[in-house]
Amino acid sequence: MNAAGPFARGTACRSRAPRRAAGFTLVEVLVALFIMAILAALAFRGVDALVHARDGAQAATDRTLKLNTGMSQFDYDVSQIVDTKVLPTAVMFDGATLRIARRSPEGMQLVMWTLQDRRWQRWASPPVTHMAQLTDTWMRSQQWDSISGNAVTVLDNVDAFQVYLYNNGWSNVQSTQNGTQTPTTPAVPGAPPIPINPTGTVPTGIRIVVKLPEGDITREKELPAL
Repeated sequence: MNAAGPFARGTACRSRAPRRAAGFTLVEVLVALFIMAILAALAFRGVDALVHARDGAQAATDRTLKLNTGMSQFDYDVSQIVDTKVLPTAVMFDGATLRIARRSPEGMQLVMWTLQDRRWQRWASPPVTHMAQLTDTWMRSQQWDSISGNAVTVLDNVDAFQVYLYNNGWSNVQSTQNGTQTPTTPAVPGAPPIPINPTGTVPTGIRIVVKLPEGDITREKELPAL
């Protein structure tokens, strides 16, 4: 008998014993998927918050840029104001709309800064070279619906718009305080009352206050010699 025979047969028997299959059980796979789902949900919430924060910051930046652009345009309009002696006053405000006459390279323009449907808008007439044309433009500006298509929205979501003039102190253009401004009968029938200065003194500054949900924006500008 071969002495190694039984040992060899025992080894062969052990080699034929069933082995555990490599891999993960179904429970392990489900647990892993559950953990991955939780991590994915947390990651999505984080990314969503970042996107919302980015969009909010971008919207705030765009709004600030629009406001700065509008204020720069307002400053330029005021710097070009002239008293044409044709319109009732050089600066007219009826509670919602500021009207001024300004010079341009091509002639004279009537410019309106107005609050309509919580939108602060600017409208400028085509340049004219005859005073009669400027008078006609002023009369046409009383009909907002007929000219609103050519207006530019400077800023949305504006709560209020107010104008003050400096004449030995700031006063509301529509107020009667200190006797510096008072409403009077309009020069053109059907037009709103026009603020005038019965004392004959000329205002030297203008202030606008734009009321926004974020807070009030105030702009002061020296008026040119009218």
